[in-house]
Amino acid sequence: LLHNIRMVKNMIKEILPSEYHIVKKFVEKDIARNYFILLGLASKKQVYDKVYGEYRDDELIAVLFRRNSGVLQFFSSQEFDLDGFADIISTLEYDSLIGPKSYCGKFLDKRVFTSIKEGAYISKLNRDRKMEPYEIRHKIRYITVDDLDKIVELYKEVFQSFSSKEVMEEKLNSNRGRGVCIEEDGKIISVAQTDFETEDAAIIVGVATNNNYRCKGLATECMQLLCSTLLKEGKDLYLQYENLEAGKIYERIGFREIDQVIHCRK
Repeated sequence: LLHNIRMVKNMIKEILPSEYHIVKKFVEKDIARNYFILLGLASKKQVYDKVYGEYRDDELIAVLFRRNSGVLQFFSSQEFDLDGFADIISTLEYDSLIGPKSYCGKFLDKRVFTSIKEGAYISKLNRDRKMEPYEIRHKIRYITVDDLDKIVELYKEVFQSFSSKEVMEEKLNSNRGRGVCIEEDGKIISVAQTDFETEDAAIIVGVATNNNYRCKGLATECMQLLCSTLLKEGKDLYLQYENLEAGKIYERIGFREIDQVIHCRK
């Protein structure tokens, strides 16, 4: 009873699946930091076991997610009830909380976690930034649904995990994102995609090059063409990366670090 009173007092309550469309609209305010949350909400499978939201004047200002996998995710658009969410986290069964340091880091003083590990960097390319002149030496084209089997084969060589063919197909069919690629001898050897594009922003995802074609600038060419197109459309661009060598490429294009993901173990 006391716990329920505390929840009402702080305006933190459990959000039902029927209200997830409100949550989706909320997290779309920051697609850069919420890419994996958005993927979960877009999934046709039930990804989330529990979702808690804090409301202020009937406006959603913070959300805590518990995935069926046991991972917690969190997003806040402003100052939030830190104690209230810390209390909820302490009652949940979970493995870790994964999210940007800028607001998930505030939980560290509450000592609800046993260890912290730094993860992917989050970077931004401002829409008003002029890209340096570049040369396209290879034939680059936009990807289609028919390319997805080849792209999956490339991703298997490069990534430990990546979006499924079904997710990429839904993205292309709904115009939620796009991609460009370089093909040689019927095989896609380099690719760069976007996801969760809005009128003024886009996330760059799935940048990869076949291992046999590394260090030839293929991914850079795909990125330069894709980014220049998006910038001309007036979009801010975002991406997450862990590979520091890839990070150097992104920095040369003009991306600058704005945050970092942290993994907080229970």
